[in-house]
Amino acid sequence: MFPIPYQKAYKIYGNPLPQYIIDRLELELNSIIGNGFSSVYYISHMLVKQSNENGYVVGSRGSVGSSFVATMMGITEVNPLKPHYICPKCHYSAFKFNDQDKKVYGEQDIPEYVQKELDNVDCGFDLHTINCPICGEQMDKGGIDIAFQTFLGFDGDKVPDIDLNFSGEYQERAHLFCREMFGIDNSFRAGTVSSVADKTAYGFVKGYIERKGGKFRQAEISRIAEEIAGCKRTTGQHPGGIVVVPDHIEYTDVTPVQYPADDTTATWRTTHYDYHSFESNLLKLDILGHDDPTVIKALMDYVEQNQDEFNFNKVEDIPYIDPMVLSLFSSKDALNLKGDDGDRLSSGTIGVPEFGTNFVREMLEAIKPKSFGEVLKVSGLSHGTDVWLGNASVLVQGESKLYNGKLPFKEVIGCRDDIMIYLLNKNLPAFDAFSIMEKVRKGKGLSPENEALMREHDVPEWYIESCKMIKYLFPKAHATAYVMMALRIAWFKVYHPIYYYAVYFSKRAKAFDCETFVEGRNAIRNMINSIEKKDDKKNKEIDLLDELKIALEMVLRGFTFKQIDINKSDATNFVISDDKKSLYLPFAALDSLGAAAASTVIEARNVMPFTSVQDVERRTKLNKTQVAKLKVLGAFGNLPEKDVHTLL
Repeated sequence: MFPIPYQKAYKIYGNPLPQYIIDRLELELNSIIGNGFSSVYYISHMLVKQSNENGYVVGSRGSVGSSFVATMMGITEVNPLKPHYICPKCHYSAFKFNDQDKKVYGEQDIPEYVQKELDNVDCGFDLHTINCPICGEQMDKGGIDIAFQTFLGFDGDKVPDIDLNFSGEYQERAHLFCREMFGIDNSFRAGTVSSVADKTAYGFVKGYIERKGGKFRQAEISRIAEEIAGCKRTTGQHPGGIVVVPDHIEYTDVTPVQYPADDTTATWRTTHYDYHSFESNLLKLDILGHDDPTVIKALMDYVEQNQDEFNFNKVEDIPYIDPMVLSLFSSKDALNLKGDDGDRLSSGTIGVPEFGTNFVREMLEAIKPKSFGEVLKVSGLSHGTDVWLGNASVLVQGESKLYNGKLPFKEVIGCRDDIMIYLLNKNLPAFDAFSIMEKVRKGKGLSPENEALMREHDVPEWYIESCKMIKYLFPKAHATAYVMMALRIAWFKVYHPIYYYAVYFSKRAKAFDCETFVEGRNAIRNMINSIEKKDDKKNKEIDLLDELKIALEMVLRGFTFKQIDINKSDATNFVISDDKKSLYLPFAALDSLGAAAASTVIEARNVMPFTSVQDVERRTKLNKTQVAKLKVLGAFGNLPEKDVHTLL
């Protein structure tokens, strides 16, 4: 595996590599190889490679994006280097070095206009596009500036936790690929153990007393319940965890295994112990299912089917660093809505993963981010605890007593890595910067010694106070991976909306109202107002409200919904009309009509066109109630009620 990161680095940064790149690779490889973690990297590399070859992009979670080796091995798309330009033709490079970097690597031979660009950004994606000063080729840009220590610890000996987001459609295949690699007696689904909750334990004791008819003092009831709480209640499976046992070890020496629900025909066996019991000794791969890779795959299917409409054919070439796309995070202008959508929030990110909820959109309303770096910080803030509300929000809105005026948004703490980078730039010793970051991101605050050291290096009071309030901070690498996925999907929303809405409603929507969707703008708006006025909304109504708002947005952009059609609708996916102005609702959009029954309609139709409503009933698993509802909707078009031979 060792040549893999160097091969990719040579391809991007040239051979010989810049000394900064060499030092970063060697720093990481010494930790990875020296601590026996190389197999974890290589296995992850193989899993991602296999998924990509099957057409599914993989998203990274946690801090794995802090590792440049992981980037060069294709495990993550996040590039943790300092913001930089790199020429794809002659490999000229220019990095944003701080004073300490310049002492180590010397002054770079950079034209003044290039240096000015680097000085004005904190994130490589926000660099303006310029041509190479050597060969004139348009330069690539990147670099998020994340220290490797945030992944494997200050000494590089922390067990790597590589969590990967696979498409939910591909997840099971990724699991089976692990078993193909390691063998059936070396790979198992990670077990979980559910324990008795406090209230449940109390109920057990009360139930016991009622059955026995005895009398217990309240103190005794509480004592017994406390003894029961935390005991094993049942076992289960981790949704994405695969435990790997080395081939020189018998799994029976480590853990008992069991079949789920004692089904000996099940595909997987499960470790009987909770995986936390041995997670520091055995490798657990987190192969998780996620909607974003599924959505990207569906969008790229449209790209493949309509190649004449696109100037790219690979996911990584989607031009998502785009002013119009970024504008969605502060304005709806790029959507060209034909009418007022009645939404008090000005961002156009409804339906964009991680940025479509009211909480995040309210943050966007206050911040109005204009750059990738600012959107990245919003992602970090939205996933943290006590980072935005009452903390950063007070600072940027000018309500803090510790800062005079409104703090520029780019200066607030958004992700855990921001703290270490900030303190290093304030010339704190590396170990202290790292340890302060670790304490703050876990919600442990600052010690008096930490505060004194920070003040000694001119860290402002508002920054110190902000650190003390934080309970949890999101990894910058994880936030970056989320933003990259979100922007790719948002690019389609701006430039190819019919494909975006078709995929959104097919893959992400949770609820539908067939009649309201088809009736259009006024009906959708009226339904939104009706639900919003209710004080006690049902869960189904809450889900429907979100989809109605996106449906209204789609209609206001000039598109329409067409009713379920027996000849054109799909089982679960929204089908684009021939003129690409409308979406046909799928059969599963009908309330109470599940995907399994809907699929029988498509299977029967593929064998032979339907000749009557009676024929539909005979050859599918639709029940009479569902057929009656479809009749009301006009789904059968001109089909006669019965077959001709039946009438005769």
